[in-house]
Amino acid sequence: MLDQNKIAVISTGNGGQTMAAYFANLGVSVSLYAREKERVEMFPSDRVFSLRGAIEADPVIDCISNDMQEVIKGAHLIMVTTPAQYHPVIAEDMATHLEDGQIIVLNPGRTFGTYVFKKKLEEFGNNKNVILAEAETFIFACRCARVAKPFIHAIKDLVRVAAHNPADTPKVVDVLSPKFPGIIQPAKSTLHTSFTNVGMIFHPLPILLNITRVEKQEKFRYYIDGITPLVANIIERMDMERVAVATAYGVDVPCTFDWLDDHYGSKGDTLYERIQNTAAYANIFAPTDIDTRYIYEDVLTGCVPTYFAGEAIGIETPIINSVILWASTIYATDFKQHGRNNEAIDFKELLANAGRR
Repeated sequence: MLDQNKIAVISTGNGGQTMAAYFANLGVSVSLYAREKERVEMFPSDRVFSLRGAIEADPVIDCISNDMQEVIKGAHLIMVTTPAQYHPVIAEDMATHLEDGQIIVLNPGRTFGTYVFKKKLEEFGNNKNVILAEAETFIFACRCARVAKPFIHAIKDLVRVAAHNPADTPKVVDVLSPKFPGIIQPAKSTLHTSFTNVGMIFHPLPILLNITRVEKQEKFRYYIDGITPLVANIIERMDMERVAVATAYGVDVPCTFDWLDDHYGSKGDTLYERIQNTAAYANIFAPTDIDTRYIYEDVLTGCVPTYFAGEAIGIETPIINSVILWASTIYATDFKQHGRNNEAIDFKELLANAGRR
């Protein structure tokens, strides 16, 4: 039997620790999942978190465990916050422990997250009636520089969510809305949440254009110092390719210029100005390790599927393709082979279903 007061949060990274602390502060019973025992042991024995920034609180997490069954048992809501390239692994760990009626939300799904996650759940033996959904973006701009001490720089003004089965979206919105008042809105489908993946626009290209600074572990503000007018101009051209692919699939998504206003209230006459005027970005520093999720997550689960989605419908994406190839060269990894490609996703089926979603 599901406990309406229990929420499971999957992953102990920046987002997972922040999400767990946020829910615990609401008085919800929170279970937090870490894949490795060593990750569990790094937390304080009293499980008290120090949440700071937009919210100041010291909530207690009820359970922190590397036992997936223990973490998700009875939870009516499961929030998956792990970087999207690990969705298949999480689906495998979760598949045989799910219960009828549970709602799984990928935070975020990145591009075609629910398609990949659903396929893996079925492959690894899930036969339960669960609802699978995804958010277009992570609700917090946050960091967790020290264990159990998450800091929320900002909470987005708007986050759209969609269930893999569009008929289930209203139920997902009904469950999430009271927990994030005035923020959660329904998207028409997961095609809309997938193609609104702006992480693939804001993350890989600036890292690649600042790669030597990151390699030298230079401390600089990622958005404010790392995205110059020239970089912003290339980002905007790359973003036009994303929007063009979405449009070809019959999906209307905002460009990043409008997205910043919708989600952060950012103003300015150019994309560069809006980035500079986004308060949530003011004190977010660049990664100090080139092995960052800004590459591995956003190329594998953003750039790659968008490239293949475009290829399937005859839309060229030269800048997105260049980012993939450049990242593949620098990181000595074939990102097209290992990402959400046309073997992981049936784009012909996706295209056939586009008109019905």
